[in-house]
Amino acid sequence: MKLLYRALPIILSVGLFGCGNSSTQDNANAAGATVTEHKDSFVSKLPDSAPVIKVGTEANYAPYEFKDEYGNVTGFDIELMQYIGEDQGFKVEVYNDPWEGLFDNLDSKNRDMIAAGLTYSTERANKYLLSDAYAPLPTSLVYLDESLNIQSLNDLSRLRVGVLSNSEPYEYFMEGNYQLGALEQYPTTFAAVEAMAQDKVDAVVDDSGVLRYTLNDLPSLKPQYFDYEDIKANGARKVFLINKNQPDLLKKVNLGLKELREDGTYAKLTTKWFGTDLTKASLQQQAILQKPQV
Repeated sequence: MKLLYRALPIILSVGLFGCGNSSTQDNANAAGATVTEHKDSFVSKLPDSAPVIKVGTEANYAPYEFKDEYGNVTGFDIELMQYIGEDQGFKVEVYNDPWEGLFDNLDSKNRDMIAAGLTYSTERANKYLLSDAYAPLPTSLVYLDESLNIQSLNDLSRLRVGVLSNSEPYEYFMEGNYQLGALEQYPTTFAAVEAMAQDKVDAVVDDSGVLRYTLNDLPSLKPQYFDYEDIKANGARKVFLINKNQPDLLKKVNLGLKELREDGTYAKLTTKWFGTDLTKASLQQQAILQKPQV
């Protein structure tokens, strides 16, 4: 689903923190573009001699990763990896790669891993090392009119639904699995939510994390969420991709994620970026995914 979603308008990122003192490399910088450095509350305490892990991303998928108003790469994935690195003794160097080069750079070992809001798939599991799921956020539906009380996709039969243009939810509903009052496409999640606030659509469907981030910046709205996917669905399994020849890095990433859940850092980060503490849901998801299949 990653490729199908685009970042929100830059106005939504005003006031958000930048990517701190971890190094961020951008292809635009190589072309001579000037980017003003912007630091956030994250300050590494690791020595200069600490090992560096090169992390590839595509900064075009808010709030997982995107460019802030200063041009720095930031987002939930970036901050989460910074703190995992701090916990496990390595510094994080972020590279903003174009989508078409993201996997090539990992394959060629120019990057150690990818943090880009990617979801689990069998194809990816066969080719790369995949971290434990780190963001239990399935595809969801949001609406503002409490009286709609949407409890099932069958409740959409007379409703106008907004989706991102040519996105996976768009394709899903176009298959005709459920009857809708209307299916309207929009260029961004923000545009779809804006249309909902103007009563042009009754509900919006997108990744739950993207929806929550968007609505977080619109406090006058009172959203009602219906997560129609389960947290064990592939769409809810956001994972980091690691090169096959680095099993030790995989162990460190998973251990760091576990310890951040335990010390409260994960709660702070998920509340900051998604407006809610996802620790409990993350632990539930982990238990479900680790349960032996009968």
